[in-house]
Amino acid sequence: MPGGTHPENPRRARLARLARLAADASGGGGDGGGGDGRLAGDAAALAEQQLGLRQAEERLGRDHIQRLTERCAEFPSYLYVCTLCSVHVENVQLAHKHIKEKRHKKNLAEKQEEAELRSLAPPTGPQLSALDAVVAATARHHGVSRDDVAARRAAAHRLDDVISARLPGCRLRLYGSSATGLALKSSDVNVDVGGAPSPLTLAVVSLLPAEFCDAASDFHAKVPAVRCRHASSGLLFTVSSGNSLACLSSDHLAALSAREPRLAPLVLAFRHWARLVHLDVPGEGGLPSYCLALMVLHFLQQREPPLLPVYLDDKVPSPRRPAAVHFLVLNVVQSVGPAPFFLYLLTGCPPPLPLQAPLCWPRPVPAPLGLLWLELLAVLRPGAPLEDSVISVRLKEPLPREAKNWPRRRLAVEDPFSLKRNVARSLNSQMVFEYLQDRLRAAYRYFGHPSPKSGSENQEVRKSGSLENQEVTLTEKQEVRKSGSSKNQEVRKAGLSTNQEVTLTDNQEMKSAESLENHEVTLTENQEVINAESLQKQEVRKSGSLENQEVTLTENQEVSQEASSKNQENPDWLTNQEVIQEVSCDKQEVLSENQEVKLFKSENEETRLPESRENQEVSSENQEVNQEVQYVFDKLILTGGKPPTVVCSVCKRDGHVRADCPDDFKRAELPPLPEPSEAFLRVLDGVCTACYLELCLSPLEQQRREQILSGLERFIRKEFDDKARLCLFGSSKNGFGFRDSDLDICMTLEGHRTAEKLNCKEIIEALAKVLKKHAGLRNILPITTAKVPIVKFEHRQSGLEGDISLYNTLAQHNTRMLATYAALDPRVQLLGYTMKVFAKRCDIGDASRGSLSSYAHILLVLYFLQQRRPPVIPVLQEIYDGEAAPRRPVDGWNAFFYDDLQRLVTRRPPLRGSNRESVGALWLGLLRFYTEEFDFKEEVVSVRSRRKISSFQKEWTNKSINIEDPFDLNHNLGAGVSRKMTNFIMKALINGRRLFGTPHFPPPGTEMDYFFDSRTLTDGELAPNDRCCRVCGKIGHYMKDCPRRRRMKKKDPERDEDLKEDCGERRCFQCGDSGHVRRDCPAKPRPPRLLCVQSLGDNWELSHAHFVAQLDAERAGRGRSHQEKVSPPASLA
Repeated sequence: MPGGTHPENPRRARLARLARLAADASGGGGDGGGGDGRLAGDAAALAEQQLGLRQAEERLGRDHIQRLTERCAEFPSYLYVCTLCSVHVENVQLAHKHIKEKRHKKNLAEKQEEAELRSLAPPTGPQLSALDAVVAATARHHGVSRDDVAARRAAAHRLDDVISARLPGCRLRLYGSSATGLALKSSDVNVDVGGAPSPLTLAVVSLLPAEFCDAASDFHAKVPAVRCRHASSGLLFTVSSGNSLACLSSDHLAALSAREPRLAPLVLAFRHWARLVHLDVPGEGGLPSYCLALMVLHFLQQREPPLLPVYLDDKVPSPRRPAAVHFLVLNVVQSVGPAPFFLYLLTGCPPPLPLQAPLCWPRPVPAPLGLLWLELLAVLRPGAPLEDSVISVRLKEPLPREAKNWPRRRLAVEDPFSLKRNVARSLNSQMVFEYLQDRLRAAYRYFGHPSPKSGSENQEVRKSGSLENQEVTLTEKQEVRKSGSSKNQEVRKAGLSTNQEVTLTDNQEMKSAESLENHEVTLTENQEVINAESLQKQEVRKSGSLENQEVTLTENQEVSQEASSKNQENPDWLTNQEVIQEVSCDKQEVLSENQEVKLFKSENEETRLPESRENQEVSSENQEVNQEVQYVFDKLILTGGKPPTVVCSVCKRDGHVRADCPDDFKRAELPPLPEPSEAFLRVLDGVCTACYLELCLSPLEQQRREQILSGLERFIRKEFDDKARLCLFGSSKNGFGFRDSDLDICMTLEGHRTAEKLNCKEIIEALAKVLKKHAGLRNILPITTAKVPIVKFEHRQSGLEGDISLYNTLAQHNTRMLATYAALDPRVQLLGYTMKVFAKRCDIGDASRGSLSSYAHILLVLYFLQQRRPPVIPVLQEIYDGEAAPRRPVDGWNAFFYDDLQRLVTRRPPLRGSNRESVGALWLGLLRFYTEEFDFKEEVVSVRSRRKISSFQKEWTNKSINIEDPFDLNHNLGAGVSRKMTNFIMKALINGRRLFGTPHFPPPGTEMDYFFDSRTLTDGELAPNDRCCRVCGKIGHYMKDCPRRRRMKKKDPERDEDLKEDCGERRCFQCGDSGHVRRDCPAKPRPPRLLCVQSLGDNWELSHAHFVAQLDAERAGRGRSHQEKVSPPASLA
């Protein structure tokens, strides 16, 4: 094994041992001339190995691989660490292998380039003048003028007049860059709709007169909008609603740009740069214009000396200074003085503290515009701590991302009017962020070096993939001598000019004969071409012909100088990129040794000449060369020929936009299905009936659940609160419950109609502490952060899981309504059970894992049966006496539905029995309805109305599946379904349509296995779990916040104390009551499950009749007022 692989201490011990042996041998004299030779040989070999190791480590040090002074605990056998890549390396051989990796080469090139950018000299006077001119000219040519702003305001007022005439009370407000004056000429005009009575206002806006043409609506965008074009001015308008914060930020920037004249040119130049490099499209992973303006504003506040004040510097009193991060910008208020001020409100620590802060300095700070532009690029270039802190215009000191709980990746720009909003969140791809860093580096390199301006038009050369139409012309007084000795040598330049960035694609090859043809370089009489020093530092390989040679220019090439003089560099010119040019020249002579050629190619694709040295006259026979400095904003220069990286805003993958995203479900033409025969429909009838018979709750199992509920209620009333009342709801009572369904329990307190005056969080936590004393329960877990706080538990004897919620009364009314629908027609229950089995087999029936809940699947069944022609069931919320629907207020919503089954039969006689389709035909029709007819993107599943409701009307256009709760109309049961899960659900429905729609007669007894084969329904794929916690598999939290992980890490001391206190108390294991043990418990154990199934028999209609009778009995015992809470139903006999 090489010496570099052994630890350092054993090596030193061996050296010491050899030294002692050598000393003993030399002192002992006579016996061992051969031994002395061996010892001396070992010492020499070891010294040679150590010398080789030191030389190898010196070479590794140049590549930023250092030897570890202390061993790492995670990698005890590793001797080296790469400081560039933060990678531990075991030995020298692996270190050399790591150096050759692409990642290390990339990091090394970036570090070298960053060091070169840091070593740039300060800009000179002519350079600053050129930067001033190019920034001002860019703002003037590409930004809007005062007349343009006035024209945009006039067109917006005209649109306001048109809309207000059609919709009285609806007013339009101009916001965005058109209101701030920081717009480009190609920017659209953003208009906010204020005072709109409903979302249908935007639909009316789409019906504009001919003065506003090309109206198009995009109601399914993240922000629904209508786009139209003003016919006379050609301006593009974008009309949307809900932009109050954007209007405030527009007032902010408008007030700033009116008082700081250098803000507008900098923002416009920065926006124009972002447009050239294609980084200003948020839908493709870029940055919005508001984010670019905030970045410029933050720079002007943080530079020294600052041009603009920071609003929360010393304005916060010392006791509240730690909470300054919670100060929110409220508005721009005009003061009596010349400058407006801001009003702040402390939201984190009551009471609110209003503050006033100046918007700008009383006296402007002098600073050239060109210097500000160069400093802006220097602050934003790679190497600056962009990923460590948050860009905030409120605070002077850096705001760490931990204070905002934002990840330390990419950009973070805080909105001063909405502190939880990251304005740069659209830049969500690491590839786009690296492209942004690369372009900022290129821009700083280009504008940071002087670029000589040539007065000859023929010297401006545009490179468009290859160097065509370029010619090297030598003046008359230049000597030409043929150099055969310099044949086949390479021109290698140690670093590229800061004004050059040429990137050729993989398929671009340039022949030297084509690239150097017609390339004109005019050299003056007294100009030095190549001196002896430059000939020693570079290699010139010239062939006798201009044919069959390639000029390859890449941005990230390594510095290669194998054939040049050893370890020599040329730091005087071309210092900021590495370029290897293979140039073959025919019939050219290398000029005299006292001449020097500086091949200076700028990024604006012009071949330029450097300034002459002292006492050197620049002249030519036909023209004079103007040596002024000039910059241009050119797309090819600033992009380097690199195409922008496009990232989809839906799936966050690169290579496509949202319109072409594979995760965005698009309806496709499905192949037609054959007409099912009567025999096949009977098979489907049997499958649906089997789903019900195998999984439905028998009367004995329902009775057992009631016994668990009553025992738990007795325990809570005794140990917690004697006014507590428990009631079952959910699948246990709605007629669609499985045998292993959870126990959903609602707890109410006597004397409190609602939970308004109760602290639900404290009650739930106290209830969980009490339930831990119940010997028949385990896995007690309070969840107080949910929308409805609950206590989860598991019943030991039955194995059933349950949860107790507080005053979840609206869910009780939902349960009763579903039970009423189930009692209307036996086919409702059969289809509900079939749908739940289908969802369970396909793994799409658990809302906690990112799919749809079983309640949502039942609503899908009810909606289909209501929309069937003729309908199978009526809409219970549309049946009432009188003209207006009765009111049954529960938690602020109307929970009315028609629940009188006896009167319903006589009230709607044509409806009952009008649809006589079998349950198998209805199941096949349901699959075809949701795959062929219903559009989840455009429509909403709503069982409260038979008329169709659009997703735009509900303002749910950014969701993939929209299922409305029949009572809580703001609750979308499909809001938590991702696009990946939507595709998975639709794939399962399409495969189910094909499987159940293709006639096939499986062997008797195997129908369930055939029709509910999960591999066939899901194509063998697993349900998406990208949003799930890695520990518990649930959504809504990350792995570090998983409650199961917290329980595993630390033991519950409260439970230990409770057990110690109650260790001597006798408590029943079954019911939890104290004073008796399990064998004396009055609650009898339930019969075996097999007997429950056998008691059903084969006639499911008898079971359905029993369910209807049970529902009528419960309704009769509820009381006279519907507004009262639902009391626990009587146990079944």
